[in-house]
Amino acid sequence: MRPALAMMVLAACGGAQRVRGGTAEAVDARVTLYRDGAFVEEDVVVEVAAGEGRVRLPRPIGLDVADLVLGSPDVEVRGWTAIGDDPTTGTGRAIVADVVAARAGAARFTLSYLTDRVTWQASYTLIDDRGRGRLHGALGLTNRTGRRWQRARFSVIDRNRPAAPPTAAAFEQRAVEVPGTYAVRTGGQRLDLALRGEALTLSPTLVYDPVGTRLDSATMRPQVDERYGVQRWPSAVDETLLVDLARVADGPLPSGPVRVFTVGSGGALVWRGEGRLLPPAADAELYTTVAVGRSPAVTGERRRTDYAIDHDAMRLVEEVTITLHNDGPGAADVLVREHLYRGQCWTLAYHSTGGRVAKEGAQQIGLGVLVPAGGDATVMYRVLYEWDDRTCRLSTSRN
Repeated sequence: MRPALAMMVLAACGGAQRVRGGTAEAVDARVTLYRDGAFVEEDVVVEVAAGEGRVRLPRPIGLDVADLVLGSPDVEVRGWTAIGDDPTTGTGRAIVADVVAARAGAARFTLSYLTDRVTWQASYTLIDDRGRGRLHGALGLTNRTGRRWQRARFSVIDRNRPAAPPTAAAFEQRAVEVPGTYAVRTGGQRLDLALRGEALTLSPTLVYDPVGTRLDSATMRPQVDERYGVQRWPSAVDETLLVDLARVADGPLPSGPVRVFTVGSGGALVWRGEGRLLPPAADAELYTTVAVGRSPAVTGERRRTDYAIDHDAMRLVEEVTITLHNDGPGAADVLVREHLYRGQCWTLAYHSTGGRVAKEGAQQIGLGVLVPAGGDATVMYRVLYEWDDRTCRLSTSRN
């Protein structure tokens, strides 16, 4: 395992702070994307007369006026109401605001609202040209608000929308800034992510990842059922390509599938495999692996070897042991990928791989081990889950 976080203890943590960024001229909308919609802050400039008056502002389709927060740095906003009643086309719909202006002229208003009419899907394409790669990313965005923006900035929080417009503290929940600003029209569109175009070295890596993300419980209180995660797991070890994402972006990228194509004869692209970028964690290593085949020589076995729970102390300890067998003629370097799936408040209390450990995501670690030719290697770790509100926060690193 090339990337490594040389730590004896890894812990669950929150994510990057939401950065407003950009210059004053740069942005006319700030859109935070959730799994099931978006939080929009859009700026609208209109002319106002001096003294008391009314201004007409756009009303997005599907917006209940009770869900709107309206403010202005230039005038006093005393209240607002909605007009128009066409829920489909938005025809005639507007926000009418009562304002007091110190002087006549242009005034900026910020409309903040939650909406389920902005949906998205990130996806990536990795082109492998004889071991050198280029990564391309895009947001597939559907905008059904009826609004258009010329310079929108996006961030992503990979969970469902909050029940109310989020506060500043809500953006500590793993907010990922999408590089660049974008012109957004109504309907469906593709927004190319502004990734750096550096050539990437694609490192062949063996990965044993029998569980995947299917059991991940995105709650602070862990799953306490002793049988959770105890079953017969696959033995196959994947042949993968390891991609160093730090070379194409300064921080985590929105989660989504990564499709790998190889440049074939005559320059034609040949599909090779598919992986997935996980929802990010602030202190996770910026790399991913994409499976492109199966190892013919190396297999694995995963077993839960200990379990203890103390309900009074709100602590649960689980031990997992992985045994790898190598039938090949040479030693095999294997990345064992494990998912701390019971909950998001966890600490890696012990692992047997020394400095070869990395946090790969909010609930994912990588443990590196060398498996001798014709022999076995064992990886063992213990993870501590807690659920005391006083000591465990989703948005606070416990490293």
